[in-house]
Amino acid sequence: MQPIGIIGGSGFYDLMDDAEVFIHDNEYGRSSEIYRGTIDGYPVYFLPRHGPNHKIIVSRINYRANMKAFKDLGIQRIIATNSVGALNPNIALGDMVIPDDFLDMTKRSPYSMYDNTTEAYHVGMSPAYCPVVRKALIDAANQVMPGHVHDEAKIVITEGLHYETQFEDKLFLSWGIDLVGMTTLPEAVFARELAMCYAHICMPNNYCLGVEINAAELPVLLKAGVEAFKKIIPIAVKTLASEEGEDCVCKHALDNAILDKQ
Repeated sequence: MQPIGIIGGSGFYDLMDDAEVFIHDNEYGRSSEIYRGTIDGYPVYFLPRHGPNHKIIVSRINYRANMKAFKDLGIQRIIATNSVGALNPNIALGDMVIPDDFLDMTKRSPYSMYDNTTEAYHVGMSPAYCPVVRKALIDAANQVMPGHVHDEAKIVITEGLHYETQFEDKLFLSWGIDLVGMTTLPEAVFARELAMCYAHICMPNNYCLGVEINAAELPVLLKAGVEAFKKIIPIAVKTLASEEGEDCVCKHALDNAILDKQ
């Protein structure tokens, strides 16, 4: 049975049975700590992208090492979780959102798994996320939080660590953007470049457009988000494990990719 990969913040360790922790070294450097265990008997690997106790800030996450670690471990399907800001007034704080497309406004380097290599693949990013993993997350979220799930949303990923200006948020909103995040890119792109399936589920914990963040409310929302994710993820893992043989575009990402040889 193929293991399922999970990427998120801290707080998911108690989901796993008999978890053991290790760090994976590869040609891109050292990964964040990885926890190997099972959820309801299904093999999973959990990688907290910010490391234990949230010590790794966004700009210092080694995304390439993390994604290559999952590839080396035989993972095909990845579920990611993250907190975001909401631009769309129809999305309430604490709702669950499974984005269907993204806008990349990051300036991080490297931009590709193929930076500094002799061969580079130009992979397609349509659809932006794996349809099989997205469906599993949507179905699981609707079971846990019916009436509070949004399965079509556009997310812009910015650099951080600062939040956006009001002008930036108004510009994003005029472009049809619903959410603002900082972490799930370049994960989604690197997963596609490695022909792995990837989708993420978000929980908005603040409003954009200059609405001041309620410092007292934020920890409550974060805790509620973690608890919801902990109910949703096992359902999605079970679904994906039972559909292991199902085909999708992600698995064939390199079949028709344009190859540059340098």
